[in-house]
Order: sequence, then C-alpha cells, then structure tokens
Amino acid sequence: MKRKRHALILELIQQYEITTQDELLAKLRENGFEVTQATVSRDIRELGIHKVRAENGKYHYVSMQ
Repeated sequence: MKRKRHALILELIQQYEITTQDELLAKLRENGFEVTQATVSRDIRELGIHKVRAENGKYHYVSMQ
C-alpha cells in the first residue's frame, strides 16, 4: 500500500502544481487513499520532495530524486 501511495504521490506532483499538503491529501483521497496529514508529511520527507518556486512565483512540490 505504501509503495502504491508513494508512486501516486510522485505521479501527482509531476502532473499538477501541488502547492500544499492539504491539496496533495485531497488528490490522494480522490484516488482512494484515506490517509492523514501526518502520513502525507512523512511520505513527502521519505520521498525527498521539496517545494520550489515556479515561474509564476508560487511554490509547488517537486521530487529531488
């Protein structure tokens, strides 16, 4: 389950400019993963995901791996 969730997180941040953990949490729930904000926070840390500034000046998540 964790492996599938991690794969989906990486897919979501490539597909969308996700700017908050709440937004990522909502996308995960839309895809059938009932997780908490704490789980999302831990996943972000484990996957080496960081926020970077986009051309529009907003920050969004990207994978640094």
